[in-house]
Amino acid sequence: MTVITSSLGSAATADFCTDAAAQLLAGRYIVPLALGSVAVLGLWRVVHFIRADADLGLLATHRLPRDAFKEKTVWVTGASQGLGEELALVFAAHGARLILTARNTERLQAVQARCRDVAQDARIEVQTLDLTAPYAELQAAAALADGAFGGIDYLVHNAGASQHAAVEETAPEVADRLLELNAAGPIHLTRACLPFMISRGRGRIVAVSSMAAVVPAAGQALYSASKAALNAYLATLQTELCARGIGVTIACPGPVATGSEAAPRNVFSSTGLVKKHEQRGGSGKRLAPRRVAELIARAAYHRIDVCWIARNPVLLIGYLVQYWPALGLWILKKVGPMRAAQLKGGGSGYDLKAMLFGGGMAAKVE
Repeated sequence: MTVITSSLGSAATADFCTDAAAQLLAGRYIVPLALGSVAVLGLWRVVHFIRADADLGLLATHRLPRDAFKEKTVWVTGASQGLGEELALVFAAHGARLILTARNTERLQAVQARCRDVAQDARIEVQTLDLTAPYAELQAAAALADGAFGGIDYLVHNAGASQHAAVEETAPEVADRLLELNAAGPIHLTRACLPFMISRGRGRIVAVSSMAAVVPAAGQALYSASKAALNAYLATLQTELCARGIGVTIACPGPVATGSEAAPRNVFSSTGLVKKHEQRGGSGKRLAPRRVAELIARAAYHRIDVCWIARNPVLLIGYLVQYWPALGLWILKKVGPMRAAQLKGGGSGYDLKAMLFGGGMAAKVE
């Protein structure tokens, strides 16, 4: 019995030592494996961010279902060309009933025809509308839009104009017109639509804002101010009306590749509104209008409050300005004077090589 007990004790001791060694060995490898996994994940996130064309929260959402906006009424302002036209096409392709407004009726009708090519059974109404019209006209337009298909589900504020001008040279009249078109007009149209949305207990207001409202944009001071004003208004509106079924999506695109000989961009100079044809330079940083439209529609569908749509370095600077403002503004103050000079000379404002070494694009202005 004594021998048996001794043998059992020796076996138990050996098992214990083996288990302890195994645990120690596992401990030696678990920590490095865990750290390695974290490093790989971190590297993947960095690569994903470098290649990103929007904030990672938006990119993490699912793509739009084919019928994402089926039986939904979407009103797109400034729908006659550029990003507005692409928004109309994307919403049409995903089943929306459309109300398209702009100042140019002929171009609106052309967009209407293109939307029907995308979705043959699409129901589309077009209205001529100037956002700077008296409030009574905006109220009448809102009533017509609300009655077209039984209520407005999405009001997409796309109409507006950019600005390329030195801050000290910009005429006061230009400031008034730009703020009226980009901020006051959308605010007034929102106000005109609210009674209809509130009475039905539903509605989402989608603002096509700009990264210039997030990142101070040298050479575009009033444009930045106008977009920031609209953002603040709509964000505050949402906090007031969210319990009554009203939502807001603020989409902030960076540079978008709009503007051509056939459909030039509306851009405010220091003295007034001009037509601008982008030719070349900094084009690699500009996103395709269709991609931007798809991401804006995706953000609206997923009820995202705020999203950024841009490539780096604009996206990175946006994060720095928001989370490390001292560093972000330090960088912008280094680049700002060169960017303002480039815009003043007819450049794109996004061609870093041209800012540093001269040359680059010159835009054709009418």
